[in-house]
Amino acid sequence: MNSERMDLMEKQKTSKCYGWRGKILRVNLTAKTIQEEDLPEELMTGYIGGSGLNARLLYDLLRGNPQTDTLSPDNPLIFGCGPAVGTNFPCATRFTVTAKSPLTGIFGDSNAGGYFGIQVKKAGYDHIVITGASETPIALLIKEGTPAQLIDAQDLWGRDTYETDALIEKKFGACESARIGPAGEHLVRYANIFSGRKRVGANGRAGMGCVMGSKKLKAIIVSGSGTVPVADKNKLDELASRYREIWGKGPGTAANAEYGTLMLIAQIGAEVGIKNDQEKISEEQLNRYDLGEFITRYKRGKTACYRCPVGCSQKWGIDEGPYRGESGDKIEFGHYLHLGPLLGVFDFPSVFHLSDRINRLGMDCTQFGWNLAMAMECFQRGILGSEATDGIELDWGDVEMISRLMEKVASRDGFGDILAENIPEMIRRLGPAATPYGFHTKGMTFPYNRKEVLPMSLASSVAARGADHMKGHPFSGLVGAQEMLERIFGPDIPAEITDPRSPVAKGRVVWWHENYKMVMDSLGLCFIPIAATSIYGEPLILIEELGEIYQAITGKDAGTLFAAGERACQVEKSFNALLGISRKDDIRQGTTRGQEDPIHHPGMLDEYYFYRGCSTEGMPTRKRLEESGLADIADDLARAGKVANRECPPIEDLVAHT
Repeated sequence: MNSERMDLMEKQKTSKCYGWRGKILRVNLTAKTIQEEDLPEELMTGYIGGSGLNARLLYDLLRGNPQTDTLSPDNPLIFGCGPAVGTNFPCATRFTVTAKSPLTGIFGDSNAGGYFGIQVKKAGYDHIVITGASETPIALLIKEGTPAQLIDAQDLWGRDTYETDALIEKKFGACESARIGPAGEHLVRYANIFSGRKRVGANGRAGMGCVMGSKKLKAIIVSGSGTVPVADKNKLDELASRYREIWGKGPGTAANAEYGTLMLIAQIGAEVGIKNDQEKISEEQLNRYDLGEFITRYKRGKTACYRCPVGCSQKWGIDEGPYRGESGDKIEFGHYLHLGPLLGVFDFPSVFHLSDRINRLGMDCTQFGWNLAMAMECFQRGILGSEATDGIELDWGDVEMISRLMEKVASRDGFGDILAENIPEMIRRLGPAATPYGFHTKGMTFPYNRKEVLPMSLASSVAARGADHMKGHPFSGLVGAQEMLERIFGPDIPAEITDPRSPVAKGRVVWWHENYKMVMDSLGLCFIPIAATSIYGEPLILIEELGEIYQAITGKDAGTLFAAGERACQVEKSFNALLGISRKDDIRQGTTRGQEDPIHHPGMLDEYYFYRGCSTEGMPTRKRLEESGLADIADDLARAGKVANRECPPIEDLVAHT
């Protein structure tokens, strides 16, 4: 070790951490060892924490063998909390879980809120890195003031996510847990991790629960009471008070507080496709999901994340009909869309019933919905018969059939074993005739309208974890936020940039929003209130405002935030490049239902690559990697023949403010 590195380590030992707890907990389940180590200063300042720092940790652990099987003990599972988590700043609860995704075989991560990340920080850790695998069911117990330990979890194995949490509380008292259900135990490719008691959260989409199940890790149980030190308490108190008032009483978050994400039924419900996106929902079908009726007949209150003045998680109950007496505390627009209209189901009680079942089994409603919808259309068209589906008729709107198949998927029983895979594997097993009816990008499925919401269409195509909207939700381009876009890119912007139906200048919008969302996820801040108030412009919360929060918490230079977001995004893209991901993979697969996909318009994918500093084939360039301080990664890619030498402008030339 050179003297410069030793001097840096000595300086870190004596310097005060603000926001960060300064510790990584490393757990090897094969060797049954647990070690604490200091969180290096260069990772804190270079990647912030949470999502960004997780991405770098994953890259470093797998850089020597990126082809590692996703269910191998060598695939690390990384939990990360940003510096804002655990402070008194509102809506700072988000934590990220990262691994190589068993759903897509590429970079994977998932972000959730609630209370679990708070307890991790209060127990003294920023990140938990889990490698290896246990031979028998096990849990990780972290209690502040005592060494972390691995404990037997055979009594929890086989339990659903809610039963598991109840047994954990009975055994260990007040605590928070991140746990898997039967879907994770049986290695369903899109199994979730569920967490929280006061407010249930889910790390969905990328199959992090499947990785956890492959390690026989049933739960992480954590309790702590420590405090997260901040650099400028008076300033942070002032900012916390200001944003608590804005988010608790402002117009931007009022609908979120009343309806949660179900508010999107009113906003975009008329654009929803039904029965595997074969046709648009009718007015009569949409009216069966009346939000006024949700409030008067089904809503039973709401829950909120730690220090959240909004409280967007809706509780529900059913008083009549076949599901009388059922209740739940986790219903989102994703449940409605993918377990409702997509499958031909058009009433709230049925969607509530199915949502509760899939939450308890512990799997992603989006991927399950699209997988089953593809199978149902194949059944409808005679490509698939009941002899292949265990004698089950795949009829649209059959709630009991859907519920039964959820159980079969979660246990990988019969036809459920096929539905437990991703779309490309389903097509391989069902035959080429199924190809047009399975939608995906890089193995993950998310619906986007190729004519009405082009910024979202592009964002879903280029997202590092596969087709998904939350890696870089481009809301400024969706709502035509002129003031916000001018502040980002300057006043000289194309007029069409504010039109979500125009392909002009959408690449730059998606690029900026990916970096912006990366900063949020790395700090540990919730997207919902920030986006909601920015859409209303009361106030705009952009990089400068996030920097003010970051500086009050950490005392670090706020001018580095945008560069840190870019750096982390480059790491994710580089990880995928080592796995052969390129332009061909950034395009939606499956039928377009007669719509032209404008992704090849110069203002779409090509402009995105230009702003992201990639080649026209989507490969990272040495120039942008070196500008981002990633010369070592550029060298890795060069050795693998995966780096491009295209000239690209410096980041400071692309935006008005970084």
